[in-house]
Amino acid sequence: MRAQAILAALTLVIAACGTASETATTAESEPTTTIRPDTTTSAGATTTSAAATTTSAAVEATTSTPSPSGAHFVLTSVSLGDGGMIVITNVGDATGNLAGHFLCQRPAYFAIPDVEVPPGQFVAISTGGTVFQPPPDAITIDQVATIGTLRPGDGEVGLYDSGNFGASTDILSYVEWGSSGHGRSSVAVKAGIWSDGFVQTADDSVSISANTLPAIEAAHWDVG
Repeated sequence: MRAQAILAALTLVIAACGTASETATTAESEPTTTIRPDTTTSAGATTTSAAATTTSAAVEATTSTPSPSGAHFVLTSVSLGDGGMIVITNVGDATGNLAGHFLCQRPAYFAIPDVEVPPGQFVAISTGGTVFQPPPDAITIDQVATIGTLRPGDGEVGLYDSGNFGASTDILSYVEWGSSGHGRSSVAVKAGIWSDGFVQTADDSVSISANTLPAIEAAHWDVG
């Protein structure tokens, strides 16, 4: 009887150990299952990164402004008073000629002579001031643009690709300062190359220079 009791006790101990072993095995398998969501999350992060890259490319494409096809001329600087000068830049992607183009400060006009202008190159034209200081590397024109004095306190300059000064289809670039409503401002506004406003200058201002291209509103010009 005593031997049977000992055998029964041993059987219970073995059974208990087997149950504990199964429980431990089950507990150890649970962390393995828990790791799987972490792997999914990592893949999700990779997808998010790819989306961010796509967004960045879209923003870059939206904000970058490619050069216009062919030659395209715009006003980029106007020196006022004694240093009267106008700077025109070819912002297009091809060489162009300024022959047939006109500068205007109504009621005065000036036919720009034959001059080849490569892409990115600029041309400096004196308006008859006592000082003519063209920017370094600028193409200069010997003739004086007879469009009157560029007064620091008030004026306008328009650039046309023909002598049809009342046509909004023929004006390429425009700026007015000191006040609004100059002779050709309505033509420029209709053409969509100028907003209804003016660059604020003073009697001692010496220049206005474009800080944005195309410079189609007063905020796109800095006063010097």
